[in-house]
Amino acid sequence: MNSVLNYFQVKAFGRGMRGYNTAWFVVGAAVWMIIRARRTEGVVYSTRLRPGERLVISSGSSDPTSSPKS
Repeated sequence: MNSVLNYFQVKAFGRGMRGYNTAWFVVGAAVWMIIRARRTEGVVYSTRLRPGERLVISSGSSDPTSSPKS
């Protein structure tokens, strides 16, 4: 599937940039967005939150007045 999408992306951007038709450029951009949305290698953690739940992401101390540990 990725090879087909890459083929359409290259052909559409090529035709759009050469001025054949602006619609080809739009098709190339849409295919590029689909390819980007399908990538998952950068996802570290994924979850669904229910109403009332929250996810807190922190690094370091939660107390801004505390001094860093040496």
